[in-house]
Amino acid sequence: MYLFYRNDMSEVQKLTAKLKNHFNEFIANVKTENEETRAAFDLLLRASRKELVDKEGNYRKLTEKEKEEIRQQAGDVLKMLGLTSLTLLPGGTLVLILINVFRLNDHLLPSSFKKVKKH
Repeated sequence: MYLFYRNDMSEVQKLTAKLKNHFNEFIANVKTENEETRAAFDLLLRASRKELVDKEGNYRKLTEKEKEEIRQQAGDVLKMLGLTSLTLLPGGTLVLILINVFRLNDHLLPSSFKKVKKH
């Protein structure tokens, strides 16, 4: 009886550790997304105030690379809003599970939440 109980507790501890790891990973991803959004917003704000300058001190416009970063970050913000609203709706958790099952993460998750594949 004690051995059976000990094995069950071991499984519970493993599950708890796994959930903690996932939660910590989620929080780290949210922080990364927040930093990326702040950087993009700051860049956009500086451009609108004509505070972007080149090496000579002259006003410059956004580069194509900077425009692409802002566009991508705006998309990530919309994805975060969509995922947040899904979790608040009844059955939203089921939808998130289905998204994972059908491997739609690449299309629906912000960039900081995507797993980097190791080769």
